[in-house]
Amino acid sequence: MTVITELASMKTAGSVPEGSVFLLGHFDGVHLGHRALCKEARLLSDRICSESGRRPSVAVWTLSGLDRGGALTLNGEKLRLFSLIGADYALTRDFSDVRSLDGEEFFRSFLEDWRPAGVVCGYNFTFGRGAACGAEDLSRMAREAGIACSVVPAFTKDGREVSSTEIRRLVSEGRMKEAAELSGRPYFVSGTIRHGHRIGHEIGWPTVNLRIPAGKLVPPFGVYASVVRWQTPDGPVSPPAPGVSNLGSRPTVNGDREDVTLETHLFCDPGELYGAEAAVWLWDFLRPETRFDSLDELRSAIGKDAEAAALSSESCLKRYEHELSL
Repeated sequence: MTVITELASMKTAGSVPEGSVFLLGHFDGVHLGHRALCKEARLLSDRICSESGRRPSVAVWTLSGLDRGGALTLNGEKLRLFSLIGADYALTRDFSDVRSLDGEEFFRSFLEDWRPAGVVCGYNFTFGRGAACGAEDLSRMAREAGIACSVVPAFTKDGREVSSTEIRRLVSEGRMKEAAELSGRPYFVSGTIRHGHRIGHEIGWPTVNLRIPAGKLVPPFGVYASVVRWQTPDGPVSPPAPGVSNLGSRPTVNGDREDVTLETHLFCDPGELYGAEAAVWLWDFLRPETRFDSLDELRSAIGKDAEAAALSSESCLKRYEHELSL
């Protein structure tokens, strides 16, 4: 998949094939509903290209800078996931570049000028200054410009509408398996593995440590069964590795409640990982974060947590292994 972030490169001949189908939205979480949108875009592209002889192509068009905290996926994470749902191109612009445009201006400048063969959006898609325009307006503008348009209704799974709002609610409540059902993958945190205080090493449970990135939704503090992948600067991406994670401020050894980290003990020996890029999928909320009276009590609790997490993490691997992409 090709990612394009600069307007100049969007205008460059050949950046996106003329006649591509553009898929429009915010795509927080890149969940099952978004997959349904991409599937519709692919079907529309195939149908148009079978008549024109062009190569089918789907380009996801999204805006960054819309999140005000509590995002399921930050912009870089979304861009990495678009290829998993079948996109050929990902186009992204900062919201500040378009916030002053009304709907007609937005359509002309960021859609019509690129001459897509079709556009696809969800039923609740909005655009233009103040989100004044919706899917019906997009259909009208596309029709007037001779561009095919498909508006996809709400996607449901087991009678429940799949939406970023609902998934955020489930993650906020620690209902991680339910959130994974709607997302198509467990909730994850990604970043650079950093040095910790080495207390895990001292008590026999060494960990790899991540900070929660600014703007990312923070699940409840506590212990989770998890799966981790990583990539060192000069190495390949690791296979998925099960582990047990603690999200929180480590109250047994730390008095600073604002010092929040995600610490994961892996059930394998990964070697030296400081500076590696990693993702931790939080699959199963095992218990809330607890302050213990001694390191011995903490060590014993981690042992019990690890036993529970080992079984649960394996079930995650069996179900979602192909979705755990770094």
